[in-house]
Amino acid sequence: MNTLRGRLLLSYVLLIGLCLAIITLALLIILRRSALPERQTYVRLTDIARASMPILNATLNRDPGALQTQLAEIAATNEVRTLLVADDGLLLFDSAGTLQGQSIPIDVGGGGGGPGETKHGRFTDPDGQEWLYVITNPRHRVGGRVVFATPRLRLPALNLLGTNLLRPLVQAGLIALLASIVLAALISGSVARPLRRIAGAAGAIARGEYHQKAPVEGPAEVRNLARAFNDMAARVKSSQTAQRDFLANVSHELKTPLTSIQGFSQAILDGAERDPAHAARVIHDEAGRMRRMVEELLDLARIESGQVVMARQHLDLAAILNAVVERLSLRAAESEVELVATIGQLPAITGDGDRLAQVFTNLVDNALDHTPRGGRVAVSAAPVDRTVHVAVSDTGPGIPADDLSRIFERFYQVDKSRAREAGNKKHSVGLGLTITREIVEAHGGAIRAESVEGQGTTFRLWLPLPRADDATVARRR
Repeated sequence: MNTLRGRLLLSYVLLIGLCLAIITLALLIILRRSALPERQTYVRLTDIARASMPILNATLNRDPGALQTQLAEIAATNEVRTLLVADDGLLLFDSAGTLQGQSIPIDVGGGGGGPGETKHGRFTDPDGQEWLYVITNPRHRVGGRVVFATPRLRLPALNLLGTNLLRPLVQAGLIALLASIVLAALISGSVARPLRRIAGAAGAIARGEYHQKAPVEGPAEVRNLARAFNDMAARVKSSQTAQRDFLANVSHELKTPLTSIQGFSQAILDGAERDPAHAARVIHDEAGRMRRMVEELLDLARIESGQVVMARQHLDLAAILNAVVERLSLRAAESEVELVATIGQLPAITGDGDRLAQVFTNLVDNALDHTPRGGRVAVSAAPVDRTVHVAVSDTGPGIPADDLSRIFERFYQVDKSRAREAGNKKHSVGLGLTITREIVEAHGGAIRAESVEGQGTTFRLWLPLPRADDATVARRR
């Protein structure tokens, strides 16, 4: 019974058996407390007595001396005990032959005096056996009254259950058992079938077939499991895709500067380079780009692994933003790009000032990189609900819709054809936005990009206001 179907079947069988046992026990308790078994016995004895009265009356009319013989035949035929009791309680006849000539505690006086009338009761014989009896009076009395008796069972309820109710109970139990088997098969099939398909999809994903999806069917819990599995499969597929892209991009980003370094250094060694100073500068620039990429990778790895703990300091966000704008204003002027800031009074927040400055510097720097001469970069900040909303907008070419959802991925670059313009010493390797997102989320905030091709791009981020457990802010207040 290790399968789900087997366990469901066993549970149904046990449940039906338990219900039948409870019903049987309840019936026994009810019948034990009820007088129904004795009433049925009295009714049976009364029916036998009334059916025997015409025979006894005919015997008395024909041959009174044959009465006892007739009583013995009636006792044998109906499986009862017949007695002929005198008015003083003396037994004139006993079909069992054990009490004849003895007295028994039967009240034969009063009631049942008329022909055909009956009354009932119980008595105990000298052996301690209890008997239920019915007294009747033949039309012509012959010195006594006829008694029809049967033993009183010690467990009349059990006897009644065994003789009258056991068979229908067994039949009902068998029908319920068959119905439970069919029902268990249907229910277990509806549950096990989608689970088997989910298991099959899991096996396919384990083999690298990430396009597999589990069917959303069956009970609500199984449907929820299938949805969760499909969501997990999509995340695994995305993770695997990102990992492959990451390895390919790392290899590509390292290969290009290594090729330049190797080529120019070989030219210097061979004496083929006419301008060794130029070759040395190229080697230096490429080595610097490799160093920056390695540093960014290490920084990103430390942030994602939780090794970098963000400081929880009282910060003036407006001052940080104004400092970033002022620091990059000279570069904006050299690029003939208008850099403006709309920063009013902002509530205090808690966080890591250096890391947030890194975030804003990266966003503004990217905006300047992608804004043509005569364009405009705007930085704004304002409180919104329980957060501070910061927006960095540019009037550059915008980001295509297909690229917009992937710009925060590692090494992802929108304009790959212009990724390595000649002389671009500060060429990005596509890690800045990834690090930016990690820093913002580590502060409990969120960031997203909005863009329309030909109209520019806006990066929006939200940073939460201080929490109640920020001790630094509490002291400052």
